[in-house]
Amino acid sequence: MDKNFPWSYKYDPKSKDPYIMSRSKIDLYLRCKRCAYLDMRLQIKGPKPFPYNLNSRIDTLLKNEFDVARKNKEQTIYQKEANINAIPFSHAELDVWREPFKAARFHHKDTNIVIAGSVDDLWENLDTKKIHIVDYKSTHTDKFDKLKSFDAPYLIGYKRQAEIYSWILSKLGLEIDNTSYFFYVNAKPDQEIFDNSLEFEWAIIPYTTKDYNWVENTIVEIKNFLETNKIPSSSPDCDLCKYMSKFFDFIKKK
Repeated sequence: MDKNFPWSYKYDPKSKDPYIMSRSKIDLYLRCKRCAYLDMRLQIKGPKPFPYNLNSRIDTLLKNEFDVARKNKEQTIYQKEANINAIPFSHAELDVWREPFKAARFHHKDTNIVIAGSVDDLWENLDTKKIHIVDYKSTHTDKFDKLKSFDAPYLIGYKRQAEIYSWILSKLGLEIDNTSYFFYVNAKPDQEIFDNSLEFEWAIIPYTTKDYNWVENTIVEIKNFLETNKIPSSSPDCDLCKYMSKFFDFIKKK
């Protein structure tokens, strides 16, 4: 299948072409079915997220640093200090899997849906040889120690992300470890002046899942959902629904 197959077209029940669905679309469906239907079936999308350029730059620098260790088949200082017995994993497709508009992809033939997600990194466990999913996160908070517990409700999306990536890559033939890692970089809140530098602290936060097979059941559920011709009701808890409601009201008044 063409790795550059378009991402932005809407789902057409009559089409025989595979429908490419990113992991963020799965997360959108789990958060709000109405917004997911508007997005995937009618191509009515919410506002684009603000580009976090500094975060992207940190991601790039971390990838470069881990790539040096990958080439040398050795641990990074971060893995050593965190007592994680793993090294950066080498794979011929890793650069493709990292690219946002290429990504790791698996064609679920029963639904004719291609599930896609771009990973930040993969680490190989030196004991079991299984592969850990790794995601880089950058933030600024004065509650970094609390964040390390990784139990806040809003983090459910990150946990799903790790599980979806685990499912995709397991389908591509990798033996995936149930523990994923989130490499968090936090701009220190006690830095008083800029002085042409920004100071950071970091933590590698493990997340262990018991099962990521829910992903396949959800794909089938989404397929059946997109085959319908009924727009779901809006959710009072969905901020995007509130935004879209105001947007449609504005359009009607024009």
